[in-house]
Amino acid sequence: MHHIIQPVMGWENRHLYEFSINTLHFADSRLVDEDFGDVTDVKTVLLEDVFPKTRTTAIYFYDFGDGWKHQVELIEVSNAPQNELLPSFVSGQNACPPEDCGGAYRYRELLEILTDHSHEEYESIVEWLGPKFNPNALNSLTIEKGLGSLGSRIKGYERSFK
Repeated sequence: MHHIIQPVMGWENRHLYEFSINTLHFADSRLVDEDFGDVTDVKTVLLEDVFPKTRTTAIYFYDFGDGWKHQVELIEVSNAPQNELLPSFVSGQNACPPEDCGGAYRYRELLEILTDHSHEEYESIVEWLGPKFNPNALNSLTIEKGLGSLGSRIKGYERSFK
């Protein structure tokens, strides 16, 4: 699931992550040490074990420095045959916060700075984000491309441990 969330958010898998459901914690055990606490390795569980029924929710923590926290909820289970590749992108709104932007509070500040050309940080923020960044624009093609390359992304991730 982590590898699906990354391209949807426009992120590049640069930080630690964890899923939490009630008192259970799931993470890639190769990335954490004993200080992380009691963690179940994500490679040992199936999605249907984590989300046994609809309305089950999990919290996805990413980049503990920036402190991203997402609630993930199972809305529906379909056993109907699919004529499309999964996972697929259905819809969304706005651009996602750029990786390493400082978390939700700093992202709000960045958005405010972008509306004020006289702000002392305006030039450096625009340079860092790039001239094409538009917080109101969702790039569904980039998301679909990221999801379409999911297999190669996961293989590359696994190769990094060898």
